Amino acid sequence: MSNLPRFALSASPGQAHYFTAPILNHEPPETFEGFTWFVVVCNPKCERRAQLGLRRAGYQTYLPQTKRWVVHARKKEERESPLFPRYIFIGLRSDQDFFKMRGVDGVEGLVRDGYGIPARIPAPEPREGEETRPHPLARLLERELAGEFDFTRLPDVGPQYEPGEVVRLTVGAFADLQAQVVSMLSKGRVEVVLDIMGRASKVKIKATELQRLEAAE
Repeated sequence: MSNLPRFALSASPGQAHYFTAPILNHEPPETFEGFTWFVVVCNPKCERRAQLGLRRAGYQTYLPQTKRWVVHARKKEERESPLFPRYIFIGLRSDQDFFKMRGVDGVEGLVRDGYGIPARIPAPEPREGEETRPHPLARLLERELAGEFDFTRLPDVGPQYEPGEVVRLTVGAFADLQAQVVSMLSKGRVEVVLDIMGRASKVKIKATELQRLEAAE
């Protein structure tokens, strides 16, 4: 397997979403190290079935999830679906091959390169004097666990301010300057007036980058 070519997977997450139940025993791998990772193509809407079959066959798998609000029968519900519809990441140990993958229900095949060879996900090369960089799938898992693909969560819009309230900026070139709130805007932004070189200037800034004066003291 060490002679297989490297091939970067590119896909737009969440291209299709459909009604499905939460995956059974959706536990991501404890580590991506020690495996060579490939991409399995599944039959439409068969990712969960294929993953269970691949696990029973002894393969390591990773099926990242996204969560969105859906409306079904006039009822709003949270639903999970695969982040990359029809694709599963599969990890093989050095003593494994693809033989047991044949006949797994829901599996259509593998992503292959231009030569017809199963394309593997490139692992970072170790560099002398540097810490080993995490595997690309490990970084993807970190993003999933951090909730980056959970679109049911409310964004952190920060504190709410009243017009006329005096605040202090906490970041950027104007950090520690005082400003007066003009109005609250959408998406957690605030319009404030700054005194810049004796001239009043309106600036739009994130609410999380401001601080009330009593809190700053």
